[in-house]
Amino acid sequence: MTRWQTTTGLILGAAIILGACVGSPDLPPTDRQTRGDAPQLVPISGLLDHADQPDGVSAAELSAAPKARASALRARAARLRGPVIAQPDRARLLASGPSLR
Repeated sequence: MTRWQTTTGLILGAAIILGACVGSPDLPPTDRQTRGDAPQLVPISGLLDHADQPDGVSAAELSAAPKARASALRARAARLRGPVIAQPDRARLLASGPSLR
């Protein structure tokens, strides 16, 4: 390590250590805090219990659209796997290839 790197590291380390020693500022409460209309904190377990059950929609209805899309994409992929140029056109192009040069 060079002297410059060592000095920079020491200065940076000292700045971090001194910054960690600073306390939080004593700020006055905001208007929302004094009025008492801040949002209430609720336990997350109650929210997670209802997360798996969408309102009025069955699991079959939820999975139908993605399954249909996946099936359509698979069919499209199968069509794209075929030859790009039809066999008669390919033979004609290959036969005329030397004359194109």
